[in-house]
Amino acid sequence: MAYALVALDTDRIKNYVFSTDRLREIRGASSILDRLNREIMGAIARDLDPNARVVYANGGSGLFLLAEDKSEEFVRRVQARYREETQGGATVTGAVQRLPAELAEPDLWQANLLQQLDLLRYKLRRAKDCPPAIVALPSHPLLQLCDSCGLAYAAGQSPWREPRGEEQRYCPVCLQKRREDAQIKKSIDGLVDAKLSGKALDSAHGAKQAVLWKKLIELLPLDYFQEAGQPCKPERPRDIDTLRAVASSGRGSGSVRDYLGLIYADGNGMGSRIEKLSTLKQIEEFASDIDDAIYEALASAVAEHLKPVPVKGLLDEEDNGEENGQARQEAQPKGDYFFPFDVLLLGGDDLMLLTSGDRALNVALEVARVFREKAGKQQGTLSVGVVFAPLKYPFGLMHDLAENALRFAKKQARVDQWRDAGDGDDTRINFLVVAGAGTHEFDYLYKTVYCKREADTEFRATLRPYRLPALEDLLQAIREAKRLGFPRSKLHQLREAVLKMNRTSTVPEALAALQGCRDREREFLLKRLYDFSQRYLLRGDQSIENASLFQGFPRVIFPWSRLQDQGQSGREIYLTPLLDLVELYDFVAAEEGERESED
Repeated sequence: MAYALVALDTDRIKNYVFSTDRLREIRGASSILDRLNREIMGAIARDLDPNARVVYANGGSGLFLLAEDKSEEFVRRVQARYREETQGGATVTGAVQRLPAELAEPDLWQANLLQQLDLLRYKLRRAKDCPPAIVALPSHPLLQLCDSCGLAYAAGQSPWREPRGEEQRYCPVCLQKRREDAQIKKSIDGLVDAKLSGKALDSAHGAKQAVLWKKLIELLPLDYFQEAGQPCKPERPRDIDTLRAVASSGRGSGSVRDYLGLIYADGNGMGSRIEKLSTLKQIEEFASDIDDAIYEALASAVAEHLKPVPVKGLLDEEDNGEENGQARQEAQPKGDYFFPFDVLLLGGDDLMLLTSGDRALNVALEVARVFREKAGKQQGTLSVGVVFAPLKYPFGLMHDLAENALRFAKKQARVDQWRDAGDGDDTRINFLVVAGAGTHEFDYLYKTVYCKREADTEFRATLRPYRLPALEDLLQAIREAKRLGFPRSKLHQLREAVLKMNRTSTVPEALAALQGCRDREREFLLKRLYDFSQRYLLRGDQSIENASLFQGFPRVIFPWSRLQDQGQSGREIYLTPLLDLVELYDFVAAEEGERESED
């Protein structure tokens, strides 16, 4: 029997998932694609060929081994199922590569197929670059556009209650996303019930549909769903407004209550690594290890930092009612506990999660740390972008900023190789705080606000993106500053001095602010700055013991640490973590016994 490899890749995933700013549509779209990818692709392959093998199917793409005479039909069926499940909102591209006829199926799993895999990737790339022509939709002034995406024409009203009782009309694509989200919400309730009762999660109602949440709930410990020894069934936030209410409740005082945190994580160089693998067995192990690592990293972060939150008096509208504009039920209270987060995208090496501002950095650190640990066999690492934005900030803009922050982290990790500790860990975490209406993307802010070059001198007012040990130390420094009750006025005075981006103004103004501090506050700042210079401004082959041997060893000129570039330019680089400390000060959760200044 002749065999063939079939590669499938979902087209423009983010355009489909994030075509609207509404949490319901985003979650529904993500769930539809996840189920199509992880469950339906494999089911179609096995239906056509009982001996079909799934090499991997996650992250929006898949690789399958099946009989050659079934391969083209397999691609057509998957494409038809995509159109059916998404109402034409998402498409998938496929490519087929015939394998040598002399190889039996058991031998194919271990055979060197590097040339065939390269040719398959080329065919897939060519097919994606030449999509079929799209017939334009008819246009008429009396046709109403969808009230959610505004891209397609409305086909009917939603059978579920709208915020503030608004009557809105949706296109078939958005209606399908909302149906999916309602079904997933019910499935989560069933999965939690099964978890608390000790039953197998596969037996829960809707377990096969809620693929993402089933695996996450399986990985969470049982005590996550218990409070003081009693079972607690957290509800998934109905929409962003509900998540905002959960995020701002019971978190103490301060402006941090008014912020959400969007975390966007993506693997480093995963595509190039998988292209170097020559056997199907190696590819299967690589994809499985990476996918398991991102799930385990998320589960660890949820268990550690995202415990269910009790919110008294918050009503969660039930997703009940009938279609075609029929009767709708009134909102009913659905318990006192809520998940303080929502997963917007998960699969392969991608993760997007929305939570409260004071939890976001701890979650990002835990995800990056655990992923690095679990994917160590495959040398997998993550880059992470975190955006802190006010509760009412448009989600679409927040998403764009997170994407930009992530791209900057990946790019800067390659540019600033002198900051590599020599351990091969290219994990980086970048963050951006949205302040006011004039916030720009991070790369623009970096070039215009945080970085300044003059002839042979460069000033950097931020150390972003951070390696994990450096960011952990920065967060610990913020907690120490809170224990000291460090005056916010002095922190902002230091911030204004640093942003002058020179020595003639910055140094005197920073020293003036330092002299106005109490002794323990002054000692704290100086100690942290010297520790930073010694621990994080050395190249991988440098150490504190042989510091005198290196011309470029950092020196402190408060508030700067001065470093000599070892490249051809030989320019002086002045860096400081103080601005980052000030910007993150309100987004680090206070620990027991900590106090803050009142000013």
